[in-house]
Amino acid sequence: MHTQLPKPFRLPIIAVAEWVMVLPATVLLAAAALRLLQPPQYEPARASSIIFNWTMTHISHLGAAILFIGMPGLVVIGGCSTLLLIWRVDQTLRQDAARVFTILWRHRVIVLLIAAALLAGAILTFAVVHIVTD
Repeated sequence: MHTQLPKPFRLPIIAVAEWVMVLPATVLLAAAALRLLQPPQYEPARASSIIFNWTMTHISHLGAAILFIGMPGLVVIGGCSTLLLIWRVDQTLRQDAARVFTILWRHRVIVLLIAAALLAGAILTFAVVHIVTD
């Protein structure tokens, strides 16, 4: 069985379509998080609160299920199947991935330092936000 790589112009269309499908959920989840950062009378918490409240009143449970489960689920399935197809037929991609993993393995201590610094930065950010908002 010979699997053919999707035509080159289709891959950008697939990528854009997937981003369009996850963008609404991303915006609404960001608004839900941003509204909790400050009191609602200050920006961006005020705008985020307006978006969040509009969403709560205008999107049904079915709509929310489609928005937060259905569309991201389709993106996961479509994205993974497209990546699997490309992985199986594109030797250059497999070689490039092997090179990346080799480089990361060679510099694994640096990768661990970077990961620890990023994790510490995220923890510090959440702690400061928690202190400021309480």
